[in-house]
Amino acid sequence: MLTLTILHITGIFLFIICFIAFVFVTRGRRPISNILAWLFFMFLLPYIGIPLFFILGQRKLGWIVDKKRLLFNKRDNELHKPNKPLEHLLNTFGVLPPTNNNTIRLLSDGVDAYQTIMKKIEQAKDSILISTYLINNDAVGCAVVQALTEKAKQGLQVCLLLDTIGSLFKFPHRKLRPLRNAGGCVRYIMPLLHSPFRGRVNLRDHRKIMIFDGRDAIMGGMNLAMDYMGPTADSKRWTDLSMLIEGNAVSDLLSVFESDWKFAATNSEFKSYTRPTLQQPAAGKAILQMVASGPDTIGDTLYDAVISSIYAAKKSITIITPYFIIDNALQKAFMIAIRRGVKVTLIIPKVSNHRIPDLVRAISIRKLRDEGAYVHRYNKMIHAKSMIFDESVAIVGSANLDLRSLLLNFEISCFMYSKPEIDKVIQWANNLLADSSSHFEKTSLTRMLLEDAAQLVKPLL
Repeated sequence: MLTLTILHITGIFLFIICFIAFVFVTRGRRPISNILAWLFFMFLLPYIGIPLFFILGQRKLGWIVDKKRLLFNKRDNELHKPNKPLEHLLNTFGVLPPTNNNTIRLLSDGVDAYQTIMKKIEQAKDSILISTYLINNDAVGCAVVQALTEKAKQGLQVCLLLDTIGSLFKFPHRKLRPLRNAGGCVRYIMPLLHSPFRGRVNLRDHRKIMIFDGRDAIMGGMNLAMDYMGPTADSKRWTDLSMLIEGNAVSDLLSVFESDWKFAATNSEFKSYTRPTLQQPAAGKAILQMVASGPDTIGDTLYDAVISSIYAAKKSITIITPYFIIDNALQKAFMIAIRRGVKVTLIIPKVSNHRIPDLVRAISIRKLRDEGAYVHRYNKMIHAKSMIFDESVAIVGSANLDLRSLLLNFEISCFMYSKPEIDKVIQWANNLLADSSSHFEKTSLTRMLLEDAAQLVKPLL
């Protein structure tokens, strides 16, 4: 009798858990394919699928939005009247409006990027603020930490914000101890072990921002590791893209960094933080808009901006991304654009550093190619992230064109509206085509079966 009672109570408990999981899967803004994939996974392997969903499946935390919004809106959007439909859309999300008086320099070469970062660290007089997804225990990561340590010893404010998944197991704690002992501050955002409702393991900080003396900044796709940059050329190094920015846009990047820093730091650490004095920039003509997206923003800022830009495009769309994992809505938008006569060009690595995403992307790419898209596979790993629409807006930042970057990660993107800067990105993209091929081998039956099976893990990527 006691056994039956226990089984009955256990059955009720499991039913409640399953019902709660079902409610959470179906609530909120999720693509129907994502919902069905999670439900199938939980039905097929409930003891694995349900816990995984509660660990990985949540993507918007309202309390984070409320807390971080206090720092985020540093300028009144009413002072700037949006003059493009895309600006109007971003304005509805509370995104800071575009700034002028900026200059940019593309950092598309790993040696140039490394030398620029080390030079900016060396020249800094007051503060160095760095946020990155990954810092590796290699020559680059160690050199950067050593340079930061020397600056901290000189009395500069040094703040290093790292993602737990990206950096905790890549760079040992003991090698950060000298930086901390010198007065530098190191924090991890979204720790793996946290108090209830503090965060989600699946929500990662993928932003890359470096700010030096409040004067200039570097942002884009490069992490601090040999795969992305280094003191000497390396034929095996990945192709990536970051930007050196001077001007009013640095203030907006600073606001994003401070918002993240306040969220990750302890109260005492944040109270001891001193905001850099923003330097008066040299005259520039670049019109830039910094767009933060992720669990700390209202709605799906970047996702909506991308899908809106696809539908608005009249002539051309160029996408450069290492991982191409899209939902049905984005797939449909691309296909409609092609049918409207828009030239859609996609540049992806022939083989990326992650094989499962390569399998997942294959079906979408095949459909787009059949529709008329120009798909070029770069001969080595390309980690750069960029989008160009009608040669009237270019986007460079940390976000891949995949569902993780568009809907889950903390990301930062720079929207460029001025023609000289857009032309620089277009020229860089065109240069990639010389080392790319549009030839695709015939897909075998075994490969197609693997691609179909890989779709089951699409919501986890």
